[in-house]
Amino acid sequence: MSAFLGIFPIFTDVVKIPSAEDSENNWTLSADFLAWFASEEIASIWSDVITITPSTSTWALPSFNFKWDYGFRIGAGRNLKYDQWDTAFHWSWFRTDANHEIPSQANTSVGAEFDAGFLAGVLNFTSPDSMSAKWSLLFNMFDWELGRRCLVSNDLSMRPFLGLQGGWINQSIHAKYYDLIVLEIFKTTNSASEQLKNNFWGIGPLVGINTKWRICDFGSNFFDFFGDLSTAMMWGTWECRDFYKNTFLESYSVDTKNASLGALMLRGFWGLGWEVSMRGGKSHFSAKLGFETQLWLNQLRIATFQLQRLHHDLTLQGITFNCQFDF
Repeated sequence: MSAFLGIFPIFTDVVKIPSAEDSENNWTLSADFLAWFASEEIASIWSDVITITPSTSTWALPSFNFKWDYGFRIGAGRNLKYDQWDTAFHWSWFRTDANHEIPSQANTSVGAEFDAGFLAGVLNFTSPDSMSAKWSLLFNMFDWELGRRCLVSNDLSMRPFLGLQGGWINQSIHAKYYDLIVLEIFKTTNSASEQLKNNFWGIGPLVGINTKWRICDFGSNFFDFFGDLSTAMMWGTWECRDFYKNTFLESYSVDTKNASLGALMLRGFWGLGWEVSMRGGKSHFSAKLGFETQLWLNQLRIATFQLQRLHHDLTLQGITFNCQFDF
């Protein structure tokens, strides 16, 4: 116990050493360029393709592959006089989509797996000869942080923070079914469409830590390794809808009750940074390039015939380039 008490005052003195940017600068502006791609486990369970020949039979589940897309994050902050705290607000925006087609093939039957499309096929004894679908995702998130930078040593600093995160993640699927086949025999020129949405909004506490290890010091220029970790525990609501209609003038809808549940987000961002000091240390410009990943647990909750209501994770990951100006 006495050893612990002897160490504690030393640690307290270390973490209260102010950095130049904490004591001199008042405002912070930042901008991030995002080059990310999305992935979800459910991306392969939207239809099934069964091929039967005299010698073989196969069952395939076509998959969606999201492509690399671009987004941004902008922010503003201020260093506070009280106990060297700082506060910041950020807005992140990212949009992406994926497309998939199932062409017409001999000895092959195509079936829809989402509830409304499957229900229409069973009740009308119809199936499409070919299909196409577009999956769209919009990520629109805001976060506010209250933190304090602490110098653990001359070359290592940490910034624990807490705050609030909230926003929207909206997903939609637009499917087209061509040349509907009746009773698996009669091919027609009729078509159908199906629209699904999986819209989420939530808000909750945010907590994390930013770390920076200085590796090179060239007077007014510095190079660092950085690693940022955070998590948000949000209260969220999911709205899921599924609507199908065809040129037979028939329509089917599946409306599930809105789900209000907890949502957990995990984020990591690490890489290499550069910083330059200007105006005698009164202003700083910094740039960071690294890999960022965000894991949103149980984000996709639309229903399919095979699995009923789904609980699949959304992952956003890729390259983030950040620029920040303190003045």
